[in-house]
Amino acid sequence: MERVKSGIHGLDELVGGGIPKKLSILVSGSCGTGKTILSLQYLHNGAKDYAEPGVYVTFEESRDKIISQTKAFGWDLDSLEKKKLLSLYVVDTEDMAEVLMEIKSRIAEIKAQRLVLDSLTTMAEHVVIYRSGISRELSSYVRQKSPLKFPSETGAVTRKDVYYIINEVNKLGTTSLLISEVGEKSDFLSRDTISEFAADGVIMLQNSVTGGQAERLLSVRKMRGTEVNMDLATLKFTKNGVEVVQEQE
Repeated sequence: MERVKSGIHGLDELVGGGIPKKLSILVSGSCGTGKTILSLQYLHNGAKDYAEPGVYVTFEESRDKIISQTKAFGWDLDSLEKKKLLSLYVVDTEDMAEVLMEIKSRIAEIKAQRLVLDSLTTMAEHVVIYRSGISRELSSYVRQKSPLKFPSETGAVTRKDVYYIINEVNKLGTTSLLISEVGEKSDFLSRDTISEFAADGVIMLQNSVTGGQAERLLSVRKMRGTEVNMDLATLKFTKNGVEVVQEQE
């Protein structure tokens, strides 16, 4: 089995040595659990250490904020972009056909092997999808007169909606991290309660307070095609990014 290494200390060991290639993995957690930094580190390490280009797609953050956040860890994303090892795409449209075409174009341009979507939650709740043509060649799509809008008229994202988006991502051929938001005390692994079933794997991040001590925890809930260690591990922030520390360490 071909695997993609995250290069994040302790994470690859939880999934048998790396994420199985071309899977789409949900990275889910509440506010402040480290979802974005972990995902950006996955791209940074892929580009810098493994010569595997990646595309980062954000619906919420500005380019300046992303660059500023990552410089705190010593990551030079500007340099990686100039070397065609990274592409930062700040989405400024609600036309999902246009977004998917732009993602596909950027993947082709730098021959990207990794993708981060930040976030799947925002995409599902706020964008407009034009079904016609997306499932064919994206460069020659024809829009329907009646686009599918999120959320639906019922105010909820449906199972069909979520599966549709993830299937389109899977067609891109990258090993992808799909960030999802979830409430602090939710019993589900995503806000839409569906993504965890549609994705190939789920990495869950959470805040915890034990004996007055706050910490961030990480667990792998599922990963298709490989054995996983599902034990809770600690997610620590260091000067170089995040690392995953198991209890025995």
